[in-house]
Amino acid sequence: MKSSRFMKRILAILVVFGLVFSLAACKKKTTEQPQQNSQNKNIEEKITLTFTHMFTNDGSAISTGFYNALNEYKKTHPNVTIKQEALSHDTYETKIKTLAAGGELPDVFVIKGSMVDPFYNNGQIAPLNDALDKDMAWKNSFVEGAFDDFKRGDKILGIPIQVQPTSLIFYNKQIFKEAGINEFPKDWNEFKDAIKKLRAKGYIPITAGNKGKCLVESCILSTLGDRFTGTDWFVSIRDRKGAKFTDPEFVAALRAIDELVKMKAFNSDINSLDNNQQRSLYYTKKAAMFFEGGWAISLVTNEAPKDVLDATELAIIPPVPGGKGKPNTVSGGAGWAFQINAKLDGSRKNAAIELLKALSSDAYSRPMLEKGGFPATKVTNYDESKLSTLAKKYQQLAKNIKYVPVYDVQLSPGVIEVMNSDLQDMIIGTLTPEKLAQKIQQEYEREAK
Repeated sequence: MKSSRFMKRILAILVVFGLVFSLAACKKKTTEQPQQNSQNKNIEEKITLTFTHMFTNDGSAISTGFYNALNEYKKTHPNVTIKQEALSHDTYETKIKTLAAGGELPDVFVIKGSMVDPFYNNGQIAPLNDALDKDMAWKNSFVEGAFDDFKRGDKILGIPIQVQPTSLIFYNKQIFKEAGINEFPKDWNEFKDAIKKLRAKGYIPITAGNKGKCLVESCILSTLGDRFTGTDWFVSIRDRKGAKFTDPEFVAALRAIDELVKMKAFNSDINSLDNNQQRSLYYTKKAAMFFEGGWAISLVTNEAPKDVLDATELAIIPPVPGGKGKPNTVSGGAGWAFQINAKLDGSRKNAAIELLKALSSDAYSRPMLEKGGFPATKVTNYDESKLSTLAKKYQQLAKNIKYVPVYDVQLSPGVIEVMNSDLQDMIIGTLTPEKLAQKIQQEYEREAK
């Protein structure tokens, strides 16, 4: 009996000891587990992303923001290797279309609004709504209308690079005064008179580089066309609601450009020069003005000799007689956007989305704004004293202007190719404005079939 009670005591002691041992082991296990998880978390998958873009490190506002954000991304994502290829604007636009046609798009790239439909319809890009909706702070950081050029219904098909005008007139007020022009022309007729006076003084009135085909259309015709047609006409064209490129008001816009050519308003080698070369003629005071977008503000600030920079003013295309458009509009918008290859998935897709966030973050937008750029996101914490004089002049001008669509952003690539190529032909005199309008309309109708 005593032996039985003794054995029960021994068993009780063993049970208690086992319980204590188990609790201790459990406690040790729970304290060690987080350390193991932490170690696993730090072992991140190595990822490589290819990134083709058009941001050469030229000191412009957009390239400054771009490389600042890219470097920040690399610091915070040491496991991601980015193989980038930076091309000039014209070279990039040709190459990205070629890569798309061959099904060889990089992981991350930029697209123009007119590329959205063919890329999306071919399954090469996908909506970014899910990524944006998962991070509402990111989605709500963009300025009003930033996504307009990249929305199809409720689908968002690009993260806008910036929101800016494509049509500004940069002019040398000292050359204007020398020609007897004391203020920028108030209407189209005064503008043509100014061109005659500038030519009489031996200056090229307007230096232009249309080698890449898009300058005359994007920086001149998109705004000048709106002066004649009004924006409702363009919306009808875009949405195929009945307007035609052969309508008298659009033909009148083409005639206006043709008239400038015949007046020798432009340099004779307009189709042989690019944007950089057109500005060189302005910097050397051989030309009195040039048309370009907001991106040129930082370029002129960085490149122009001091006396030229000090004399540079900004204006927009003046009203035209009998025009249906408003006098204070300029073509503009996002134009271009960042996108990722629809084939990406898993951790590579997540890394690419994080890159898009970086390229629309404060690290991207603030330096761009401070150099006179036009970020697509709201920037509140920036140093206004860093704005250049020319950027401040634009801020004053911008208070009274409103954006209208850029043709080559919202029209199909086929229509734009005909428009841009044949504008070159009209400029050299082998095509009349009427015939050019007919050719654009023919392509427009062919695509509808």
